[in-house]
Amino acid sequence: MDALAQLKSMAGSSVDVLVVDFDRLSCISAKLSNLNDWGCRLTSDNISVLHKNIGIRVGEANELVKAQVTAVRKKDAAVVFPETNNKVTELRREKRSDVDIPVEISDKSGKLKVKGKIVNAAPNGCRVQAVGMEAFTDDDVILSLEKFEKPIIGEIAWRNKSGCGLRLIWNLKEFE
Repeated sequence: MDALAQLKSMAGSSVDVLVVDFDRLSCISAKLSNLNDWGCRLTSDNISVLHKNIGIRVGEANELVKAQVTAVRKKDAAVVFPETNNKVTELRREKRSDVDIPVEISDKSGKLKVKGKIVNAAPNGCRVQAVGMEAFTDDDVILSLEKFEKPIIGEIAWRNKSGCGLRLIWNLKEFE
């Protein structure tokens, strides 16, 4: 049985794993959960160390399961297995459209501001290219766009040095 098949046979359980980051050549211990055919969740106090391309080692296995980090939020990372990456886009509730929209992102206080551009968008989310997103300590942000009269509220789903993914919050009560 290959490592991925062995891992998938553990669906429904929570397992301690070693995660190797191939991009940064680092490793962390994590808890693997929410395992299904296309991916899983990893939880660790050191989850922010992970970049995109990772290997997951279960127990004393001699092989790593190849995977990719798609989002990091607090202590959790969403992970997909490469053989099913093409199915991930089908899991989105809505189709994303490629766009090129200048945006300014700020924290709730307005003290921290980053300029960037929205590169793909849908009614409930978008991806932003903006250097400096790792400086935001709170997940709630405010997006200011030239063509909108009012700012848009967003929640950071994932972030890295070159950008972030945002969930757009149209109901302000949800933001408070």
